[in-house]
Amino acid sequence: MTPHSGDRTSPISSSTPVTGDGALDARRTSDDDYLEELGYQPQLSRKLGQFSAFALQFGTIAPIGGIVFTFAVGLVAVGPAMFWPWVVAGGLQMLIALCVAEACSAYPIAGGAYNVVSRLGGTFLGWQTGWWIELAHIFSLASSCIALVPVILAWFGVSTGHWGLVGAAAGLILISTLINVASVKFSTRFVNAGVVATLIACVLVSIGVVAALAFGGDPVHGAGYLFTTEGTVKGSVLLPLLYAALLPCIVLNGFDVSGNASEETKDAARTVPRAMVRANLGSYGFGTVVILLLILAMGRFGDTLASVQPVTFILGPVLGHDLAKIFEGLAVLGLFVSAVVLQLAGARVLWAQARDDKLPLGSRFSSLNKENVPAFAVWVTAGVAVLSTLWSSLYVVLIAMTVVLWVAGYGVLLTVMWLGKLRGTVPTAAFRVRGWRVIFPLTIAWSLLLCVVLIYQNPRQVGVGLLIAFIAGIVVYALSPARQSGSRPDGPASAEPDSSTEHSE
Repeated sequence: MTPHSGDRTSPISSSTPVTGDGALDARRTSDDDYLEELGYQPQLSRKLGQFSAFALQFGTIAPIGGIVFTFAVGLVAVGPAMFWPWVVAGGLQMLIALCVAEACSAYPIAGGAYNVVSRLGGTFLGWQTGWWIELAHIFSLASSCIALVPVILAWFGVSTGHWGLVGAAAGLILISTLINVASVKFSTRFVNAGVVATLIACVLVSIGVVAALAFGGDPVHGAGYLFTTEGTVKGSVLLPLLYAALLPCIVLNGFDVSGNASEETKDAARTVPRAMVRANLGSYGFGTVVILLLILAMGRFGDTLASVQPVTFILGPVLGHDLAKIFEGLAVLGLFVSAVVLQLAGARVLWAQARDDKLPLGSRFSSLNKENVPAFAVWVTAGVAVLSTLWSSLYVVLIAMTVVLWVAGYGVLLTVMWLGKLRGTVPTAAFRVRGWRVIFPLTIAWSLLLCVVLIYQNPRQVGVGLLIAFIAGIVVYALSPARQSGSRPDGPASAEPDSSTEHSE
């Protein structure tokens, strides 16, 4: 399971002959030269270093913001026992992160999963995968801004109705858009600052809660409390545990976001996968500690569950009202940073599809402003996100649609990567996953199970919504200029290797 960097001297040990893209080696070529081998000319500016790539991925996950705003998902399902679904499902999400990291290392191209699936699974499947993940990014942008509005307004003692919520969320989306169209340098600096603040919040709240529980006079739950459900489960615990497992799937997702910025990242084949793995593992680790401490510090379960903001309600007596509010403010910042990054990633998917002539108005979507930012694509993601906020009364459904689209998209990516590695058609990546023959099938099965659970939980809205997304994708694809060309967005075909070439594991 341990990933390794695959340096230039790594031994090659497999008898599977390589074909097509399998002849390529991401370890031995410079960024722009490798991009040209993949069939593209460099157009974007490579300004992102290791921390910026890490910040993009960590900012997408926003573990503190994600936990603060979705903590109730686990509590409602199985009570304090939610800790165990987080640990298990979160671990499986980390395996997905490792596999996606290898895919983005093999194909360090803007568009992430869209390009990987297009090259390994065919143009239409790749386009649909990119479309699903693009919609997931946009829905997540919208749902994040919807979640932020009541909290921000509550700071000023203001409440609002549906249209006020939509207007305020649209205002946050506009701010995110202006940050993204300004320049890559400006947006990444904003994201970097937000991530630093989030990391500080993670550390401080962990230290604060541990100190309060260790030296304060408040009652402390023992470890046995983690095995109780507080009466939330009636009958079999299996389905509630699966519902609770959705919490880490909501928080720990968007795996290829830093991969979408590969063409703007220095030494992308190495920097991007390392950033992805570090950000995901860091988020999982911080999230595990924070959730554990929150459960152990919880007061009366019924009061916590009935509160408007369970996390702040728990932290108030432990850290004090002021510190709890500061933590809430940092969580708000973290979630807004996530919205900014998701919009950045979504715009890169649109730009990559347009570059391949796979979108209507492709010349507009593929155009860049003077800062080399796909501004038109950024504004379109903003417009669709604002329209999505009209669905704010179905906020939970919007989140479920986001997750099922992400899960379906990454499930397709994992499948074509696994088959491609078996066939020897995947380039040798600078970052590879050991034990991939076991890990890839496991992550595919997990993705399929998640899709079933999400649709089973709400078949009328989530299931039908996924079907509508698929049909809408067919319609948009049919309107693209290259719909009948049969071409694949993989540039010129790779030269066939000689028969002695072997595939690296």
